[in-house]
Amino acid sequence: MLDIHCHIIPAIDDGARDLDTSLKMLEIAQNNGTKAIVATPHVIEGEWLPAWEQIVAGCRLLQAEGSTRGLNLPVYPGGEVAIHLDILKLVKEPGPYCLNGGRYMLVELPAIDIPGFTEDFFFNLQARGITPVLAHPERHPVLAKDPEILVEWIRRGVLTQVNGSSLMGRMGERSRQTAELLLARDMVHCIGSDAHSARHRNPDLSTTAEKLRGLIGAEKTRQILITNPQGIINSQDVEIFEVQSLAQAKKPGIFRKLCMRLGVY
Repeated sequence: MLDIHCHIIPAIDDGARDLDTSLKMLEIAQNNGTKAIVATPHVIEGEWLPAWEQIVAGCRLLQAEGSTRGLNLPVYPGGEVAIHLDILKLVKEPGPYCLNGGRYMLVELPAIDIPGFTEDFFFNLQARGITPVLAHPERHPVLAKDPEILVEWIRRGVLTQVNGSSLMGRMGERSRQTAELLLARDMVHCIGSDAHSARHRNPDLSTTAEKLRGLIGAEKTRQILITNPQGIINSQDVEIFEVQSLAQAKKPGIFRKLCMRLGVY
């Protein structure tokens, strides 16, 4: 497994509060089968806006300190970039604030609404050679109610990252149901822990992997947990599944019920 969304750098945002917490998170990840982590601190205009060099230095610190404790997971630099037009002034091409400094960028919508400039934001990134990866769409109330918005974005080349904690029900029942519906429709391209600590929101993705295998089978689970994240980290092309229609997703009884509960049946 490769975790492309983790707030593991110490004292940089609302994630790991100190180096000891970061190292505990690294240990949890390694002990539960994760093979690499992308550190994705918040990048928010006017609030949390760390310098790219600070993010890179934080990853190097974790690698160095972790190796002294037998923790040898690669930790790659990245960011969870809030969708805001001012960010485009900082990002001109693949590199800083992208995942592993490459051509994919993890982006986050505001918690409640979808700004009117969202599609322009995606287009501007793509015009600069950067592929947006939308963080945890299953948690967004507008997308949960109307996933067809997300379908259109995917068809335009936007990738999606679902949180393992959402799939396990730790972010609420609606987020879990939405995550399962997105999986049923082949609208999920990778998984992240979105871990913020070594306690409740930790980077253990092992139970998520088990659940994924039960829901979508071993081949697609490998694609989402290993193949696609590795491609993203290496700035390689990632296979985008053909999105299933609601009718196709509703065939199994469990997903039919999910659609009805979410109001998209």
